[in-house]
Amino acid sequence: MACLTLCLAFCLTGLASAAPAEPLGETPEEPAAEGGDSFGFVGLDREARLKEALGDYARALTESSRDERLAGFSRAERGFASLAADGVATAALWTNLGNAALQAQHPGQAVLAYHRALRLEPGGTAARQNLIHARTRLPSWVPRPDEASGVDALLSFRQVGAETRSQIGAICFVAMAACIALAVRRREGAWRGLAILTGLAWAIVIASLVYGGVAREDHLAVLVADEVHARSADSSLAPLALPDPLPAGVEVDLLEERAEWSRVRLANGRDVWVRSSSVVRVAGE
Repeated sequence: MACLTLCLAFCLTGLASAAPAEPLGETPEEPAAEGGDSFGFVGLDREARLKEALGDYARALTESSRDERLAGFSRAERGFASLAADGVATAALWTNLGNAALQAQHPGQAVLAYHRALRLEPGGTAARQNLIHARTRLPSWVPRPDEASGVDALLSFRQVGAETRSQIGAICFVAMAACIALAVRRREGAWRGLAILTGLAWAIVIASLVYGGVAREDHLAVLVADEVHARSADSSLAPLALPDPLPAGVEVDLLEERAEWSRVRLANGRDVWVRSSSVVRVAGE
């Protein structure tokens, strides 16, 4: 029973509802308290650029002028982005970049940065909460992932390593088989119920490994252009698939690319065609 209890506790943790979005922090997340080397910096140039970007962000928070605030956050965004382009790819840096981009009113780049932070650190609380916050800024008609859905829970379950989940799945399978055998031998309803529960837990683990795996992550993409016209085919002459253009920050699955056009799947399951220049894959090229 102890193994069964442990198995169910691990598997059902990922099904808890997502925490409500919290407001953005006053300052960006500090990258690596241990020092520059652990953060990925080589030489003083990158450290100086990091400090400059952090300074731009902090100064923008104190600006009373809206235009000056936006300009300051944009400078911080460019500073963090230049470091990311240099290969300083850490969850802390991507989270900082997302914060600056969101404050600069660049939701597409913000959502993309948060996803890249979560790709490196699936348990990153700041990136996940701010991603949820960014989603709330989208128009109500825009399809978006449901944080309370089973699908989002499976993605959250990636916080447990794949090897650990495989072991949990094996325990669940053995427990399910044992419960089935006892249910057949003793013909007691309690064992049948436990067999169903352990079978459900096993299915959740397997689904998390399949759905939340690298293959699905490689398809995840974000619209970064401000107004993206979704069409029913890969042509500018094709009818519009939606009455209104999609805003930046919409999360999609990138299914197919044809020259200047890409076929993407929205969160509601609908497939549309958009300009390839308007969508960026989270996993990069």
